[in-house]
Parts: sequence; C-alpha cells; structure tokens
Amino acid sequence: MSQFVHDPGDISAIQSSFVSGASDPVRFLETLLQRAEAVEPHIHAWLSLDIEAARRQARRCRDEMQQGVRRGPLHGIPVAIKDVVDIEGQQTRAGTASRAESAPATLDANIVAILRAAGAIIMGKVHTTEYAYFEGPPPTRNPWHASHTPGGSSAGSAAAVASGTAVCSIGTQTAGSVVRPAAYCGIAAFKPTTQDLSTAGLTQLAPTFDTVGWFGYRMSDVATISAALQPQRYKHARSTRPLRIAMLDDPLFADADRAVQDGLGKIHTQLHNAGHQVTSLKSAVDLTAALSLHQTVLEYELSHIYGELETTHPDKVSEAWLAAIKRGKKIKDGVYADTLHRILQMQLTFWDACADIDVLIAPAAPDIAPEGMKTGDPRYIIPLTALGGPISTVPVGVAPSGLPLGVMLCSPPATDATLLGHSLAIADAIEMPRA
Repeated sequence: MSQFVHDPGDISAIQSSFVSGASDPVRFLETLLQRAEAVEPHIHAWLSLDIEAARRQARRCRDEMQQGVRRGPLHGIPVAIKDVVDIEGQQTRAGTASRAESAPATLDANIVAILRAAGAIIMGKVHTTEYAYFEGPPPTRNPWHASHTPGGSSAGSAAAVASGTAVCSIGTQTAGSVVRPAAYCGIAAFKPTTQDLSTAGLTQLAPTFDTVGWFGYRMSDVATISAALQPQRYKHARSTRPLRIAMLDDPLFADADRAVQDGLGKIHTQLHNAGHQVTSLKSAVDLTAALSLHQTVLEYELSHIYGELETTHPDKVSEAWLAAIKRGKKIKDGVYADTLHRILQMQLTFWDACADIDVLIAPAAPDIAPEGMKTGDPRYIIPLTALGGPISTVPVGVAPSGLPLGVMLCSPPATDATLLGHSLAIADAIEMPRA
C-alpha cells in the first residue's frame, strides 16, 4: 500500500476516545493537520485548508464536551467540503478560472449548516473539476499512486479521506462524481436518492441530477455520517437476514477489464459464502440509452445556466466545457421535456423489474484508476444516477496493479435507510479491511 494512503480513524472509535478522555477534538485535529503537512505536497487534495478556523471550532467542541454537551456522532469530527459548496466567508471557485474573482459566500450551504449544527469541524475546501464537470481536472492525485487520477469531480473529497487528512468529506454527484472517486481511491461513499438533501448553496451543474453525497473511509463511517446528517431520514439498522442480491447484467458492462471482472467474481463467491442469495439480473432498460438521455438533460441545463460564458469568459473555461455549452444550446425545449419524461418512464420500468431484489450490485467503472489527470470513465455510473436511487460505494480489494477496486450497491429511490442497512451487511462480507 502507498505511503500516502492512511486510515483517518473509525468515527465511532474516535468518539469513544473523546468520551474516555484518551483524546479530544483539539488533539485529534492536530494529528490530521500534521498528516496534511506531510502528504499534501504530493496529493494536493486541499484547495484551502482553513487551519485557524478549524482550531477555533475544535476548541469550542472540546469545551462543549467538557461541559457535558454531546451533539452526536460528528461532534468534533473534521470534515472536508468540495469547492462547489458554499462556506460563509469563503469563495466558491468551483474549479474554474471564470470564478476567480467571485465574492465570498454570505451564507453556509444547507449541508454545511447541518454539519455545523451536528458539531462537525469544517476544515476548508477541497479541489473539484471545473464546475464539477467531467473535464478541467484539478491538481489532485490518487493517494494509492500519485501518477494516477483520483477520479472526479469530487477529486479532493475522496483523496482527503483516503490520504487521512480528513475523517469524512462532502461531495456532489450529477453524473458519477461521488461513486467514481470513492472507487478509485479505495474508500466508501453514499449518493442518496437524487436531490434527497437540499442543494441550497451549491454551484449548479444540472439541477435535475445535482445531489449532495458524502465519503468515509469505510461503510460503517458512511452509515454514521448519514445518521448524523438526517437522523430520521437515514435511520437504519444493519440487516441480519440473508439478502436477495442481484449482479446487474447489461451490454454496457461488457468492456470491463479483467481486474474488474475478477473482482466481481470474487465478491459473488464471498456473498454466497456469507449466506446471501446471489443471482444475475438483466437490466429491464437499455443502460446505454439511459446514458444518452442523461447527457441530453445535463447539457441542456448547464447551457441554460452558463451559456453566457461562451461570450463573457471563453478564455477562462476549458474547451470541453465550451463544447458542452454549445451542444446544450442546440437542444430544443420540447426534446428536453420529452427526455425528462422518458427518464421517468425508464425509472418505473427498471425498478419494477427489481421488486424481488434487495440490492443490485454493479461495477463502479470499467477499470481501476487510470494513469494521468483525466477523471476516468463515468459510463457505468451515469445510468444508475439517471435512475434516481441511492448508491453506496464499497471498496472491495486491490487489483494486481496495486490500485483499489470498488463496486456500487443500488436500490430504488426513497429506500436510502434500507440500503444503508443492507450495505453494512454486505460490507461485512466483501469490504476491504481497514488499513
């Protein structure tokens, strides 16, 4: 394992150390800051690490705990925030030179406000791709191998957790931007039902799909984060019965490389040995068609939000971003409306065919994290994003190349708490052990 990969600690164990007095939020934060000082010159996860503000928050959390105040499982836990999410008093640059002169945010985004209320320590901003799109990659590197991509667009969100400089992080997913970085960086993540949490204070990409998600080192951490963010909505219990699990089959996945195929075969065996019922299920809809429909909606919406950049700041955005804007402007209103309807019909067809299944499993990407700064291939994830349900990402092992593998666990919209409980049970059988 790379020297840059580091387990920041199990959230429950960290909280236990706070309760026992073996540690406290101030001392724990300093260990993360020391870690950041050592690895950031190599990984570049952080855009702006607000050290003094984090220390003030840590002291306040320590004082609250000494007075007997306990805000829940994220109290005193340091969190990284993707730079498409507003933090009061800080710029939201969204990975683009076109926002270099933007004014600081006057309010926290809704998700940041929730974190603060839960007692989390907001450490600062981590890098993202340009406007959270596929292209315009940031300088962030994969902690497993610094010459490889961490994925995108939530590049810094995944790399900060995988390198041990934050316990958890906030990202967003419009296409594949939570699942892919988690899989490439060997950590866990959760993308809830589309738009399940408020997107107030987020830089938009395509509002139909923009969704707040979060990263933790392992699935138990992700479940803890979920319960802290929305105690009622994400109230869950670890599944104790044998699960009906289906490996999703579709021509879209036919080009998965050998490491991904071998990984899927291994987890099939592990789940069977753990007592779960594992079958194969052919997709009831054409996932390649879903991929195309998603692109139509994405480009129509981003072109309507950012179309003026073509004339006002063409020299400050990437060619890929300009090309997406130009394509989006050519899409007729009626085509956009019809595409939205087709996606809704596709969701009904797909999930109705899964009525007897507890969890669908699919590969997170066709390959492991590729070499270079491109964010990787999102084709496997995008159709599941378009289909609207929650997605857990579970790290399942390491390929012969030394880079990690991850898989998606999927279920219908509005089954988030159930999927979290099932994900914990599945993780018991297939998840890569903590480092």
